[in-house]
Amino acid sequence: MKLVFLAALLFVSIITNRQQKPQNVFKITTFTKVPRNMEGCGENLFLNKQDEKAERFVFYTDYSRALICINNNMILITRSDKSHEKSSSVFSNKDYTLIVKYGQRKPAGDESYQIKNAIITLKYHSKVIWMKNVIGGGGC
Repeated sequence: MKLVFLAALLFVSIITNRQQKPQNVFKITTFTKVPRNMEGCGENLFLNKQDEKAERFVFYTDYSRALICINNNMILITRSDKSHEKSSSVFSNKDYTLIVKYGQRKPAGDESYQIKNAIITLKYHSKVIWMKNVIGGGGC
């Protein structure tokens, strides 16, 4: 009986002491404030028409750098694709990679355009953590 009790105690001790990896939670939120040094020519993306009217960005770029808000922290990422391909853009830092794949773009003036649809894919250390259809615009 003592042997069964000790085995059960040892089993429970092993289970409770086992280290578990913390689960990372990623919450993407919109934002309204952009640093002055990023204002001007660029691109902004929104989750929906209501956010677009209220200028609540989910993604903002001055073409060479971009902002996204993850877990209530503004994350700065830089353009990492050198090809300047028109169908997509890639921005990254040491932790995150953000890919924007553009659908339909429509001219909205001499130096501006509307983004009727695009898909943002956000990766954390190569693992996709968020993917969303967005709308927006860009230009100078």
